[in-house]
Amino acid sequence: MRTGEQRDEALLPMQRGGRRLCGLRAALTDDDPTRADPAFARLVRELFDPASAGPVDVVGLTGVITGRPHPNRARVALLLGLLAGEDRARPHFAEQVRDAVRGDLEAHLSVLLSAETEPALRAALLHLLAHLPEERSGILPAVCRCADEEDISRVRRCLTAPRPGEPGSVAGLGRAWPSPVHWRPAPERPPERPRGPAELTELWRSETMALLAYLGARAEHEIHHAVGWPDLAGFSVPLPETDVRCAYRELLEHDPIVAEHYEDVVRPAVRNLLGGNWEDLVTTRDEDAYLRRNLRAAPGPVLDLACGTGRWTRVLAEQFGPDRVVGLDLSRVALDAAGSAVPGARFTEGDARALPFPDGYLGAVNCSDALHLLPDVEQVVAEVARCLHPAGTFTVSSFRWAQRPFQRWLQRRHEQVFGIRSFDPARLSAVLTAAGLDIVDSSGPGSFLFLTARRRRDPNRPLR
Repeated sequence: MRTGEQRDEALLPMQRGGRRLCGLRAALTDDDPTRADPAFARLVRELFDPASAGPVDVVGLTGVITGRPHPNRARVALLLGLLAGEDRARPHFAEQVRDAVRGDLEAHLSVLLSAETEPALRAALLHLLAHLPEERSGILPAVCRCADEEDISRVRRCLTAPRPGEPGSVAGLGRAWPSPVHWRPAPERPPERPRGPAELTELWRSETMALLAYLGARAEHEIHHAVGWPDLAGFSVPLPETDVRCAYRELLEHDPIVAEHYEDVVRPAVRNLLGGNWEDLVTTRDEDAYLRRNLRAAPGPVLDLACGTGRWTRVLAEQFGPDRVVGLDLSRVALDAAGSAVPGARFTEGDARALPFPDGYLGAVNCSDALHLLPDVEQVVAEVARCLHPAGTFTVSSFRWAQRPFQRWLQRRHEQVFGIRSFDPARLSAVLTAAGLDIVDSSGPGSFLFLTARRRRDPNRPLR
């Protein structure tokens, strides 16, 4: 009889205190998915278990990527890319991963350039290699041979080290996400208040994290459609932790060029990331149709809450007439753009947490593509309920938590960088119910969330 120390290594994917990968690597690269998929699930548990400690044979994992073709190559490449980034919960993995990839960089670049490499693996490799700025001179020429213009510009920016103390070294800061190519027609940022080297470094770091997360999110989507993800059987992948501040969002919000290009540059990228909309599951026409179909106005003005540059204010004006529509936002830059886009509508600068309207005054309220941006959602919803006519309707378009573990991991990374959120529908429903609103529709494909709610009838309060 064999003792516990003599158990077959194939049953021990990684052993604490000098973990070895022999048995697990054989299973990961097995052509039989009934062995390969559970092996990947075991690997995820080992790498993302908060109680896990000790060295991991990361070199063996990079060998899985550069070895013979099999479905787990792309999965493992994305996994290592996630571990190579900044994460306070697993800092000990980042340098191990980067060292292992550096140690066999030529093999990784060979896979990247191979005509036989599937798109999902190439996308995951771009995400992984973009974490190695010190290898820029070797990585960038290879990327330029196999990637499109947008990805080349993303990887080039991620591989660029900031030099905030040198004039012009952070040119283009705030004009790189979702890719520097998107901003080429835009002029350089106008002069702003002075920023010190430490603040510039932090902003650069935030922007880099956002670009890396964008590369990773698209790779996750490619892998999902190419080979899928194994069932983790109840294991919840811990979300990333970072000390990044939300100054990057402030940088974007105060840039008039960003407001001007929000619809054609920023919003499509947010829809891809938070809504998983890489294949246009939801189009702008779908969003407009939902609003027209579900928003029913009682007597009173129709409020476009957090109206931004007036994208949905225009839809409301077409449906109810501009003289009945009010747009409210905290950004004067956005309101100026909205006023030009929707002549005849009224616009006011204000805080969604303290609406400047009397009780029951508003015939309807819409909050499209904005609730995830607002602080203190409970207070915002309470204010909507207070100001809404007893027969009024409240419509929302936003985003729910992504269901796939690594899709949610990357969604959360973007939430951290930009200071935004996606919603647990059950929690949001509880918030609406507590405010006196009843949900009459909750729908949306992927991670999109469309909601329609009505003011709960108070028998002691007659309709106006």
